[in-house]
Amino acid sequence: MLGWRPEDTRIRNVLSVLHLLLKHETVTRVDLSRMTGLTKTTVSSIVKQMIDHELVKELPATHSGNVGKTPIPLSIRSGAVYTLGVHVGRRSVRTVLLDAKRSILLNGEELPYERLNQKHVLKTLFHAIEELLKSAKQRGIEVKAIGVGIPGPLDVTTGVVKHPPKFRGWNNVALGKMLKERYERQIWIENDANVAALAEKWHGGGQKFDKFMYVLANEGIGAGLVIDGELYQGAYDYVGELGHVLFRIRGRWRYLEDISGLDCLLKRIRSYGISVTKASDVASSLHSCKAKSAVREIMQLIGVAIVNAIHVVGPEAVFIGGEMAALEKTILEPVREVVQKYLFGKQNVEVHLSQVKGDAVSIGAGIYAAKKYLERKCTEELVLGK
Repeated sequence: MLGWRPEDTRIRNVLSVLHLLLKHETVTRVDLSRMTGLTKTTVSSIVKQMIDHELVKELPATHSGNVGKTPIPLSIRSGAVYTLGVHVGRRSVRTVLLDAKRSILLNGEELPYERLNQKHVLKTLFHAIEELLKSAKQRGIEVKAIGVGIPGPLDVTTGVVKHPPKFRGWNNVALGKMLKERYERQIWIENDANVAALAEKWHGGGQKFDKFMYVLANEGIGAGLVIDGELYQGAYDYVGELGHVLFRIRGRWRYLEDISGLDCLLKRIRSYGISVTKASDVASSLHSCKAKSAVREIMQLIGVAIVNAIHVVGPEAVFIGGEMAALEKTILEPVREVVQKYLFGKQNVEVHLSQVKGDAVSIGAGIYAAKKYLERKCTEELVLGK
């Protein structure tokens, strides 16, 4: 049996306070004590440490007119950490610079790959990171952590990208180690759909919901789950693999993303003699009844997978993002129809397009990196004294 250590309790207490400070724009010591169940003395001690380490600041108190001492609002410092969020997609790399309060400070240029192999993807990735690091430095901003959203499967603990479908040349690539050695910063790697869900939570429609699912519809189709306001991460890093729901098609079992991914849609529309290379091209092809029908059929299959996921997870809402979201109502309506027709019971599960302005994966990756960095800093410096 593992022994209990006093520092384990202190770590849990410090992280409980940190998470609440990250969730709320402002919160008082009294609020923190009530929400965590910790004594006011314990909370005050933790907050003092956070202020001393320049992670948290006190804001001017607003007098309520009540008798007694006016509680002082607390807030995470914007400069507690600056992070770089990176989206390594199947077509391009996107980057964004954020502060600890999840505000977007700079957007990097989207850089497409010269060729779709590991060598050229890495070359583009390094260039994108270095350009935004240079821009941050020119503004006097020191980036402490880099978050990367990339198609899975992957090992978030080791930073190894295993073998993403439809991503040639990637097989057990130690991307985390590679980036850490090159940039000497904390590196955090997560599944692209998972971090996109974080972006929806803090920059999109997910702000209104505690339980929702975000569907990233690109060549691969993934889903990120937010439960009780937190990203849900399952065992083995395989949570939300919506694209690997099985369908029986013409006597064969097929994965959803192998019959309904963006590449499948583009290939099918090209078979009608219509030139399309990306999702935005499809919008201009919808004058063709065949193209419109192809979009509808593919989105109905995705809608079926979403219904199945709703029945398992029970979210309040579903958001659809990724490149396919450029088709707006053309993809939204078929999904809504399937959900309304086949949803078991009388749940009122809302289905929306993503409301994130910008690239959800890079934004979410930066948010993820900030949280992980602050968790480590609080654990190592406030509790362990490293």
